[in-house]
Amino acid sequence: MGKTVLIIENQPNYTQLLVKQLLFGGLNPVVAITGEGGMKKLAECHPDLILTEAELADMDIMEFISLIRQRPKADRVPVIAMSVFPHLKSKCLEAGCNDFLQKPIKIIELMAHVRKFLQLSTKKTS
Repeated sequence: MGKTVLIIENQPNYTQLLVKQLLFGGLNPVVAITGEGGMKKLAECHPDLILTEAELADMDIMEFISLIRQRPKADRVPVIAMSVFPHLKSKCLEAGCNDFLQKPIKIIELMAHVRKFLQLSTKKTS
């Protein structure tokens, strides 16, 4: 299996879509539904990339990113925040996220951003 992507998303349908696309792209998705759950998974799976909902149910995005950046093995892991609210982009970037995607996310756009941060080439199919 490929690189690990930690998904923190509380919408089951959206999570399913993300997992399916990442698997199709040869990646290993790991899922959490809260910020606290995401921190536990972060310690367990040491992801290469984090995709997180900008509005976590249990903590502010600023707090969440701060916790990630305090961990020695996670301080350089790229974080892409996602939200239906475009005004959250500046808050997420200011918090330390590497990128922001507005929902609904086009799959082609998602995979382009994931590949950029993981430096993967486009998968060729025969």
